[in-house]
Amino acid sequence: MYNQTQCQMMAEVATSSVLRSTLLVSLILCLLCIPINLYALWRIKISVKLHFNSKCVIFNHTFFVLVHILARIGLHGKDLINYFDDWESGCDIIPSRCRCNLRYLYKFSEYIIEVSPFILTIERFVATFQAYHYENRYKWFGILLNVFHLSLSCLFMFIQNSTNTGEVIIYYCWLAKSGNRFLVNVPTFFIFFSQLATIPGLLYLLRKNENFRKATSQKHSSLTERYQISENLRTSSMFRVMSVVTWAYVTYNAGGSYIAHYLMKSMDYAEQFSTIEIIHCVPIYYIILSIFIIRVDKKPRSEFIIKIKNYQNHYFFELQKFFDEAFEKITQRRHRVGSMHNIMNSQSEGKSSKTGGL
Repeated sequence: MYNQTQCQMMAEVATSSVLRSTLLVSLILCLLCIPINLYALWRIKISVKLHFNSKCVIFNHTFFVLVHILARIGLHGKDLINYFDDWESGCDIIPSRCRCNLRYLYKFSEYIIEVSPFILTIERFVATFQAYHYENRYKWFGILLNVFHLSLSCLFMFIQNSTNTGEVIIYYCWLAKSGNRFLVNVPTFFIFFSQLATIPGLLYLLRKNENFRKATSQKHSSLTERYQISENLRTSSMFRVMSVVTWAYVTYNAGGSYIAHYLMKSMDYAEQFSTIEIIHCVPIYYIILSIFIIRVDKKPRSEFIIKIKNYQNHYFFELQKFFDEAFEKITQRRHRVGSMHNIMNSQSEGKSSKTGGL
């Protein structure tokens, strides 16, 4: 049973206008993310531009964004229903530990999201340096990356909860970081520094693929090789945007968590819970990321049209040159065939005249 102090504490949390507003805004953003996410999953499934391995990692990322959003809807929706419902005592709406297990999905999916650019950078490195035979091979590598992706997030969850003791009374479903401060911050350190590595890594890959494309234009490369290098440039540009947006979110998350750790001591419970939800603003991150990805996805098409317009004469000149060379080769071949035919006719006529003389 709960005592009067605990019931009063829960009542103060439930009636906090700050916490109610935060949860309501978060719930609305989550609902907005659902159609965006479902559309993204559909586009990934039908995409023929992305390599199978890239699709595996991006699908993993997008699917767990959906998992995170649904977990938030379940948690925040139930909290808001309880807070706005008619209740006589705060003890009537204290969350159960069973419902708070959704928070594990919430945090696990967040780790998946934050690690995704690092996994994609590994995949792009392999695609770049195996470009000549990567298009229809190495599909096992995408599955292996997904397994590594999930395993790394599971390790982070284990570290997160290895030293947690939890609260006797749960006023709000969240995962507190107790115990060894260095140990529980290992996931944050890894994610932050891996994000720092992905941005210059993708810039390096962009320059590398640009050099490959210039090299293939100067030699007789196969159509498959040229297509793979072109797609490497396109996907690396898209993943660079994803990496930058994710890095900004991770930096904000890590910095906000660090500052909040020292400020929460002077906050009441409702303000603490509201601050945690504002720091872990995955729905806002996903909406911003989607806007940038859509812009980058449309960019190659517009750039192609601009290049066609700007270099129209060059393309027609090269096309005319190709036809002229082909016509010249055909003409030369006809002349050679005609000459050989005349020689054969003259030889046959010579033989006929000798036979007639005899």
